[in-house]
Amino acid sequence: MKNLFVVIALVFGINIYSQETVKSNDDKTELKCKLVKFDTEKNIFEYIGNVEFKNEIIQLENAEKIVYNKETNEIFVTGLNEFSIDGVIQVADNSKMKTLRYKIGDRIAYIE
Repeated sequence: MKNLFVVIALVFGINIYSQETVKSNDDKTELKCKLVKFDTEKNIFEYIGNVEFKNEIIQLENAEKIVYNKETNEIFVTGLNEFSIDGVIQVADNSKMKTLRYKIGDRIAYIE
């Protein structure tokens, strides 16, 4: 029931302060974080604190923050520690590249 509330709240743009696992409608995307915020004017979700994001193509772990633009279907990740795309590319804690831009569904991610 608690997960249902989180999904409903995300759809209607309610700010949530909780550590939860959120799954998309297709059950192929999973996201974990400590704090979720939604900006109704900009249509942007912010997932903050030890963020993990996983779908069929990309897996991110231990990021500081993910900003998801619902209109463009893009995520911008800051404080990136570990990730893989199609299980091939991996970055560990000692990497100097700490930001990533990715359009959900693409097989290309941009690391800055």
